[in-house]
Amino acid sequence: MKKPIIAYMATSAGDWGGASRSLFVLLKSIDRTRFEPLVLFPSEGPILDVLTRMGIRYLIWPQHHYTNPLTYLGDIIRAAKLFRRERVDLLHINYGGFWRMAEVEGARLLGIPVFTHLRLVSEQPGPSFRRCTLAIANSRFTAQTSNLGGVPVAVMHNIVDLDRYDAAVDIRDELGVGPDDIVISFAGQVRRNKGVDLLIDAAATIPEPRARFLIVGECRDKNRFPDSYTPESLAADIAHDPRIRYVGYRSDIQNIYRSSDIVVMPSRWDEPFGLINIEAGASRRPIVASAVGGIPEIVVHGETGFLFERGDVTGFATHLRQLVDNKELRTKMGEAGRLHVERNFTTQPVRVLEAIYDQALERTR
Repeated sequence: MKKPIIAYMATSAGDWGGASRSLFVLLKSIDRTRFEPLVLFPSEGPILDVLTRMGIRYLIWPQHHYTNPLTYLGDIIRAAKLFRRERVDLLHINYGGFWRMAEVEGARLLGIPVFTHLRLVSEQPGPSFRRCTLAIANSRFTAQTSNLGGVPVAVMHNIVDLDRYDAAVDIRDELGVGPDDIVISFAGQVRRNKGVDLLIDAAATIPEPRARFLIVGECRDKNRFPDSYTPESLAADIAHDPRIRYVGYRSDIQNIYRSSDIVVMPSRWDEPFGLINIEAGASRRPIVASAVGGIPEIVVHGETGFLFERGDVTGFATHLRQLVDNKELRTKMGEAGRLHVERNFTTQPVRVLEAIYDQALERTR
C-alpha cells in the first residue's frame, strides 16, 4: 500500500528560527514507515544536505507575490500539476501568515487537505487561509487568541530533538567563564520586548561575584525593530557590570545551554510558545521565564523553573537569586525539566499530529 505523501511548505532552507527548527525536528520525528515527507523550499540552503543524508525528498519551489490575476491562475495550475505528479495526499504549510497562496487553491482543486501551522497568533486571516482544511496551533494560547476565520483548529505543541542537546559540549573556556562561576544565559533577539533590559536590571540586584550573565543573540535592525539594541547601545548598558557579556549570535545554542546553570526568557510580548523553554529542559537546566502567551503551558512553576509576571523585574530577580544561591535546587529543577520535556515535548505531539493526518486522509478517501 502506498504511504501517504505529506508535502511540507517551508519558509526557508537556512533560517534557523523557531519555525524552521520546529519543522526540522518534526521531519526527524515523523513515522516514515507510515508517512512520506516531501519538503518544498523557496530557495536552496544548508538544510538540504541534512535532508539528503536523512533520505527525505525535497524540491525547490519558488513562491510568488501576485499582482496579475492571470499569473495567479497560472500558478494555481502549476501547483496542481506538481501535487498530481508527486502524488501528494496532504499539504502542510509551515506558517500561517499568508494572504494569497496558489498552492492552497491548487491542492483544493485536487481535493487535497490543506493544513496551516500557526507559529504566531493569526490576527487577520486572508482569503487563502480561510480556505484551509485545518489550522495547527503551537499552543493553546495561539489557538484561543487567533482569529481563525472559521477554520477548525487543533493544538500540537512544539517538540525538541533530544539528541542535539545530549551531544552538547561545555565551552566555558571559550566563553571566558570559570568552572565555579554560576552562568545565567539569555538567548534570543536582543530586544526590549524580549526582556533584555530586565535581565540587566535583575543582575544589578544579585551580589554574587561568581554570577555571570550571557546575552546570546542577534541585534536587529532598529529601522525595522525600534526596540532592538545595537551592539553599541547594549555595550553602553552593560558597561557598569563586568559580569554581563554579550557573545553575539551562536548557531551552537546547545553548547551555550550546556555551559549554563540557569536559562532565562523574560519576554514582555506574548510568546506563542517559546522554544527556549523546552530547549532548556532538554539541557537539564532550570528556566526563569515570564508568564506570558503560551509559556505557562510549558514551564511548571516551582518544579521545572519559575514564572514571574510580565515586566516584574523584582519577581524575576527574586527567582534568579533562589537558583543562584541553591545548587541543589538548580539540579533538581533541571532534572524535572528534562523529564517534563521527554514526556510532553518529544514524540507525544508528533503522535497527535499523525492521528490528525489519519483522520483527514480517511475523510478524503
